[in-house]
Amino acid sequence: MLRSTLSSIRVAILTGTAIIALTGSLHAQEREVLDLSIATAADIANFNTTTASVFRLADELGYFERHGVNVTFVAVDGTPQAAAALYSGAVDLSYITIDTAIRLRAENDVKVRGFASVSNGISFLIAAQTDITTVEELVGRSFAINDYGSLDHELTSAVLRAYGMNAEEPAYVAIGSPDVRVQALAAGQVDATTVSFGTYASIETIEGIHVLVTPDEFTRRSPALSKFIVALESTIDEKEEAIQRFTDAIIEASRALQADPEGWVDMAAAARPDLTRDNLERTAGLNETRWCINGCMNPTELTKTMDFIYANPDFVDVPVISYEDITDLSFTTRALEKMGVATGPGLDARE
Repeated sequence: MLRSTLSSIRVAILTGTAIIALTGSLHAQEREVLDLSIATAADIANFNTTTASVFRLADELGYFERHGVNVTFVAVDGTPQAAAALYSGAVDLSYITIDTAIRLRAENDVKVRGFASVSNGISFLIAAQTDITTVEELVGRSFAINDYGSLDHELTSAVLRAYGMNAEEPAYVAIGSPDVRVQALAAGQVDATTVSFGTYASIETIEGIHVLVTPDEFTRRSPALSKFIVALESTIDEKEEAIQRFTDAIIEASRALQADPEGWVDMAAAARPDLTRDNLERTAGLNETRWCINGCMNPTELTKTMDFIYANPDFVDVPVISYEDITDLSFTTRALEKMGVATGPGLDARE
């Protein structure tokens, strides 16, 4: 069981860099516990082997509890459903793509604010049948996605445009979560799909499929920051303290997990018995630079992401706004004032 495995390595995780999470929250039990709910993609709830695993592990390792916030996770099928849950008031927070946040604010005047993220530079790849040897050969071939407007669909479109292609040239098929997509690819039911390296590892030994676009190449051709955690302005006004505690817990957990890749592999192995330890260790290596150890709300990176999104032909008629219109940097600012700014090899490290 994952929980028993987590309990056995809890002491190791809480030693070293993560000790701040404990000493900084000694009085968590003496204050009122605040409630928050967040919509995330279903694959994250089932232990996505990217840095988005911090959502589940921050909960399992007790970071939310020590910071005095009780977090309820609501699994949905992707960004469109997560955005709908937020807008309807079904949840307090949602983990959605930045381009979706832009459309909500610029086109519909939905006052959303992104305040933190959990991944900088996603470890996605494009896998395909072996008869597809170039990206250009994806034209007209079936391409499995979670849903139209989901993160994998939006990033795939960005990568294809970076190759000089029309992003709509593959024949997209919306069939659901990454696990479903790779199994469909392995069975020959679709010709290609975009998934994380860790998900692809579960089928990489099957004949007839290969990596068409590597994680490094995928990252180079797509925005480093593609998704963040958002709340409505009204929710921020109402639940500011709960959101601050949530942000603090997520950043501290990210720092601890980056500092202990072997501990992360142990937890991932317990949660994902379908993946070998060798695969998970390689995934941990890819994740090393991607943890949001400072909350991933750097204005420079946010500006680059906004520019990248507005370069998309699909955004030609979308009113131009800036990152200040859809973010609230106060939560990560206060978190870093309390725990200090992290340095190191990560994309989110700061000198």
